[in-house]
Amino acid sequence: MILVCWSSACVFPVLSLMGGTMQPAALFWQPAIVGALFLAGQLLTFLAVARGDVSIAAPVLGVKVLIVPAASRFFVDEELSARIWIAAAIAVVGIAFVQARDVTIQRSRIAASVGYALLAACSMTLFDLLIQRWAPNWGAGYFLPITFACAALFSLAFVSLADRPADLRRLGVLPLLAGGALLMSVQAIGMTLTLGLFGDVTRVNIVYSLRGLWGVLLTWLLARQLNASGSGPSHRTMMMRLIGAALIGVAVVISLT
Repeated sequence: MILVCWSSACVFPVLSLMGGTMQPAALFWQPAIVGALFLAGQLLTFLAVARGDVSIAAPVLGVKVLIVPAASRFFVDEELSARIWIAAAIAVVGIAFVQARDVTIQRSRIAASVGYALLAACSMTLFDLLIQRWAPNWGAGYFLPITFACAALFSLAFVSLADRPADLRRLGVLPLLAGGALLMSVQAIGMTLTLGLFGDVTRVNIVYSLRGLWGVLLTWLLARQLNASGSGPSHRTMMMRLIGAALIGVAVVISLT
């Protein structure tokens, strides 16, 4: 979480080249709140996976596609057609199918996954909506770098709970963590820059759900190698994921036409 926040804080200053309109210091609470929501969303997502199970947490996080249009009228006064609601509902079903797994989940971990994932979805929903509401006055080139700088500073409160770099190097996972954090930063740029420049938060989230389709395609590419070791996903699981990916594609088409 700390690494994700700081890698984002290091990457996002590139956007300052886009410029904007720097707001008075009295309004710096706006990017600070959005930065805190980003940090909270990351923390709750990690807790949903660490204390629960990813096969439960991921579909619940997908409910964000429905929470966004439900909350948008209170934050961005956005009127949504019935077609967008239908597309969002189809996307949620598709996300649930895509996350199908062959594992048996301990019942004690289900509540933790659902609870933390729902809180994470709500946090990231507010994050998206407030970017659309506040970023235009600042300009994405100013608002987003300040937002992620705030998130990085807030993350320092959790340093005492984090693994030490020496331990991560000993385990050989530091390069993987750094690479993953950088990729998440690039992903965040694409998502937040789109919201800051164009808004339309509901459609953006529906299109963003296509990441499930890329996961299915990657799994198919790796399936032969996995099956060679006997650890690959079953045919039923792959069919469910394929159906889910198709539903997500249908949702995107409906939302954009």
